Amino acid sequence: MNKIVFFLLLFVISCQQKPGKIVINQEKMLENLQVMSDSLDQNPQIDKLAFWSGKLKQKDFSKTGSALAYIHYNLAKNLAKSNIDSSKNHINIALNLIEKEKGFNALKFTVYNGAGLISEHEGKFYQSVYYFNKSAAIIMNDDSLKCKPLAKVICLLNAAQDNNKISQYPKSIEQNQLALKILKKMPEDHYKYNFRAYSQLFTACEESNIYKADSLLFYLKKLKHISVKTNDPMQIRFTNEHTAHYYTLSSQYNEAIHYYSLVKQYDAGILSADPESPVAIKNLYTTIANLIDLRVHAEQFPEAEVLIKQADKIEGRHLQILSYYEKCLNKQAKLHYYLAKGDNFRAQNETSEVLELKDNILRNSGIQATEEMATIYELQAKDKSIYGLNKTIDYTTNRLERNKLLLFIVGLLALLAVSWVLLLYFFQRQKRQKQEKEKVLLQQQLLRTQMEPHFIFNTLSALQSFIRFDEKEKSIKYLSQFSKLLRSSLELSRKNYVPLDQELEAIENYLSLQQMRFEYAFAYEIITPDTDTSALLIPPMLIQPFVENAIIHGIGNHSDKGAIIIEIFSQENQLLVKITDNGKGYESTSNAKPNHQSLSGTIARERLAILAKENSIKTNIEIISNEKGTVVLLTLPVRNQRY
Repeated sequence: MNKIVFFLLLFVISCQQKPGKIVINQEKMLENLQVMSDSLDQNPQIDKLAFWSGKLKQKDFSKTGSALAYIHYNLAKNLAKSNIDSSKNHINIALNLIEKEKGFNALKFTVYNGAGLISEHEGKFYQSVYYFNKSAAIIMNDDSLKCKPLAKVICLLNAAQDNNKISQYPKSIEQNQLALKILKKMPEDHYKYNFRAYSQLFTACEESNIYKADSLLFYLKKLKHISVKTNDPMQIRFTNEHTAHYYTLSSQYNEAIHYYSLVKQYDAGILSADPESPVAIKNLYTTIANLIDLRVHAEQFPEAEVLIKQADKIEGRHLQILSYYEKCLNKQAKLHYYLAKGDNFRAQNETSEVLELKDNILRNSGIQATEEMATIYELQAKDKSIYGLNKTIDYTTNRLERNKLLLFIVGLLALLAVSWVLLLYFFQRQKRQKQEKEKVLLQQQLLRTQMEPHFIFNTLSALQSFIRFDEKEKSIKYLSQFSKLLRSSLELSRKNYVPLDQELEAIENYLSLQQMRFEYAFAYEIITPDTDTSALLIPPMLIQPFVENAIIHGIGNHSDKGAIIIEIFSQENQLLVKITDNGKGYESTSNAKPNHQSLSGTIARERLAILAKENSIKTNIEIISNEKGTVVLLTLPVRNQRY
């Protein structure tokens, strides 16, 4: 027994010593490969694909994860333009290899950035955002990172650009500012990247909730200075566009029209040079839509009408090229035009089309995000222990051959075999549980995206009613308030759990809109518990559908003064919500049955079933309806964000 313990201790000590040697060898191999790569860049005549394919076949690199990852990265880089499928395969292998290694931040930065570029080339936006942010995070957290400064700058700018698109403005501002800091330390003047950084900072500052005029003016001056110095037509174009945005924010519409007209002139020239260019078509179409809005604000209706005809002409010729977002931008501009002209019939038609386009935008973005993030989860869910076990087995075999300890070999292999089976069983079970949880989360996300269009269609019915009866002031006021509610709803729907006070604020906003719709035919009251509601987290968009039913089915046909009471009761891990109305009940509204359910109610039940399974707690929806009114009792899961 003592001999066996001695041999095991000897084996453990040797295992602890060996990895240090492997790390040194890996670093030297990786350094040599990087020198080779720099030499290849200086000799464009050399077939880089053949060179790296040859390196892949060499046995020296088969057991070194970092060097092998670097080879696969270079293969992916050289195959990106000619064979995207093979390129994607190599970058996935590189990701799998490098994530098993400790350290090697410079290589991880390079591989993540490459994965982001390949995902961007494939049109997988959310995957590219994921990898660019991982790469940028390494730069931001490791000041000693050894890689080319320009590569850092390009990665940070790519990540910042994508973060602007998903409204992550603070992160985008931080990444752009770090890119500018690196550029200042470089010996050469990189006007192209300085311009891009200031342009993205202008956009982030403009679109964020905190509007700082001084910051916008500072970035605008920087853009003008660079564009004048380079005399680059594209930079001049974007500088004019940002200048137009600046004047629009300060309501100086004539100045904004002047600069947007310069942008339109440039875009029209590009399209004239290449009439089939999708980018040129989209840019001109979007510029015209923005000009229509500006002309309407400036009450220049004849000019706006000319622009509408131009936009319609482009749309008629290139309908398939234009995205839902670009069409929606144009439809909104036309809606504002018809509202300003008092043409309520056409305004109502444009409202319906805008609603349909926004529905498509929400649906498509939700589906795309779900599919792409599911792929990322699958990449991350790989069993990393198998690679470590195989490496340990190879090392153990070599050591046993050198020492010729036959009894120890048999016992150790048997022990490793049993451990391998047990670990494999354990990790497979963990993997199945993780995949089941991810599946439940994705189902919740899909159900929320189903609920949002229903919520939007029901709420806009009031706006259509105001427009139909030519109540212009009410229409504008209602549209403004509804846009705030829609923004709040979209922000809440992106999260799995939201603070109770934010959810109740959105519901109160919704109730006030419905009061306008029904001409204050009902009153409402929201009774909250004594506890801090901001610390209680609940699933979003579950209470609102039943409040909506209380208004439509309970109060909508009530002849007297209606009333709606929402009471919140907090328990340990549950939240009880009681929604009471004094309507005539389901029996007297359209002869509906007491167990009548709307589409949103059905979706809410499905979501609660998923949440109950995920949290292992009881959830419930109980509806009691009679001639005196209707009571809805909701049992929801709750979390406390303090813990």
